Amino acid sequence: MRMETRIDRHLDRLFAGTRNTIEHQELKEEIRSNLTARIEDYLSEGMSEEQAFQTAIQHISGVEELMGEYLSVERVPYWTTLWQSALMYSLVAWIVTIPMRVMVAGAALNNLLLIVSLVVGAGYVFYLISNRGNGENESSLGQKTTRIRMPLMKKWQRRVWWLWAGFVLALWGTQAALRFGSNIWFDRPIEVEGPYQLAVILIAFAVPLLSIMVPLIVNRAYRIVSKYEVSDNV
Repeated sequence: MRMETRIDRHLDRLFAGTRNTIEHQELKEEIRSNLTARIEDYLSEGMSEEQAFQTAIQHISGVEELMGEYLSVERVPYWTTLWQSALMYSLVAWIVTIPMRVMVAGAALNNLLLIVSLVVGAGYVFYLISNRGNGENESSLGQKTTRIRMPLMKKWQRRVWWLWAGFVLALWGTQAALRFGSNIWFDRPIEVEGPYQLAVILIAFAVPLLSIMVPLIVNRAYRIVSKYEVSDNV
């Protein structure tokens, strides 16, 4: 019997009695890829096909355990809240940068954030219109909910803050090197000629902080799961 057939039969037994939902189909494909990769690794280590197959399936959790990592949330309210948060963050960033319009670079940044706010706002309105009434009219729980894989989201909630901090520090380091590198290298004092140049420098170092919108949105996505969580038995 071909290995692909054995994997398919094992998955069919594993998912016997479960609903044929999109989430289960995606999970099934994820397990299939995992099994295939494990078997190939074991075969490369010198195991026979039978040993590789039996060893691989022993490391695959049951469907109930795997699905336990997921939480169902009300789809429309959850994504509506995320769109609202993204719009709020982009508007705040746009408002904060309005005083920067006295400089050319500041005006360009403020205009860019205005465009971002308009795009996010348009996306929010489009989402509301396209999902009007869906929360009440959808016929099944699977259609009304979105499944969130909590361990993965929690991991990314933490990771995105570290990535953001690294991104900001890298930009700050670049700015410092470009503006003060030669002074530091030749041991010359760093001089700021007037309040305008000081403002330019402060803005250059403050702009990367606006990217905090990204980790804030990811953090928001994680925090509101409990608010819109629903039971699969509803």
